[in-house]
Amino acid sequence: MSSVPEIFSPDGPFARAIGGYRVRQQQVDMAERIAAAIHGNSVFIAEAGTGTGKTFAYLVPALKSNGKVIVSTGTKTLQDQLFNKDLPMVRDILKAPVKIALLKGRANYVCPYHLNRALADGRFLSKEDAADARRISVFAKTTQTGDKAECFEVNENSPVWNSATSTRDNCLGQDCPDYKECFVMAARKEAMAADLVVVNHHLFFADVMLRDEGMAELLPACNTVIFDEAHQLPEVATLFFGDSVSTAQVVDLARDAKAEGLTSARDCLDIQSGAKAMEKAARDLRLSVGVDAGRFSYEQLQERPEFAPALKLLDEEVAKFAAILETQAQRAEGIEKCWQRALELQQHLAQWQNLADLGYVRCS
Repeated sequence: MSSVPEIFSPDGPFARAIGGYRVRQQQVDMAERIAAAIHGNSVFIAEAGTGTGKTFAYLVPALKSNGKVIVSTGTKTLQDQLFNKDLPMVRDILKAPVKIALLKGRANYVCPYHLNRALADGRFLSKEDAADARRISVFAKTTQTGDKAECFEVNENSPVWNSATSTRDNCLGQDCPDYKECFVMAARKEAMAADLVVVNHHLFFADVMLRDEGMAELLPACNTVIFDEAHQLPEVATLFFGDSVSTAQVVDLARDAKAEGLTSARDCLDIQSGAKAMEKAARDLRLSVGVDAGRFSYEQLQERPEFAPALKLLDEEVAKFAAILETQAQRAEGIEKCWQRALELQQHLAQWQNLADLGYVRCS
């Protein structure tokens, strides 16, 4: 294969394939430095202005490296653009025999188990939500990837996706009855077999966190990692390596437990009433902070008269709900999983309150 300068030269493959192509020396210099870093197993950080052509500058040496490469982007939008447009174009121009794969977090893939539970439950907030659920069901039967970005009939912000996808908390793993049809597992298998995998920063650090905990791994071992939009890394890393507990986790648990209760423990009415009480306590706690989002110290939150009572009530409701779920946990894997999540929430709430110096926290 040609050298980096030859590839970007006036008579190189890019010039022959792209109309109006012109050589940009900064792009060539950047590509050469990246190629040298890959070859030398070293770290290289580059800041390139608009119009430099940084995407091609890192894709060329990545495709020429003859090793396993992970490219991590700052957003899912950029991830899709890279995988569907830029990467195939450069690979075709270079005629590189490289197998590529796209991998996102599990919340981006239809979960057959949770979708079927939502359809069986049928308790949607509106006719549009019910229609979205039916559209997702049709999509799930025809799609190869299960990626919700490919389901053009349903907006990615539709609330129905919360019931049609899984999270790390509510995934049943190998115990899932629909494990063989799991789109997440299929995407991970493709990533393991590919030469170049396109991910995003959130998924990359989720993988690092799981490896550190010795639990599992999401991404394959690789020779090279390329971060696009690397200035976002500190903020994303903080999300994964900081300890957090949020009202959103409580609301999600309530939603999942209600669905599992209707499916596997319909006679236990306490699950439904307990979930509603816990969800209300979570929303009341959020309201006690105020309508303005921001970061507050623990002392600032304590100054709000509604905060401490609301936090105490939430703690009590989570404990009550955990006790209810414990009585039903043996009836289904999904209920047992919800019970475990409730216990973890109890623990996190207790740890959060017992810390002497909390620093700054974001309420959500």
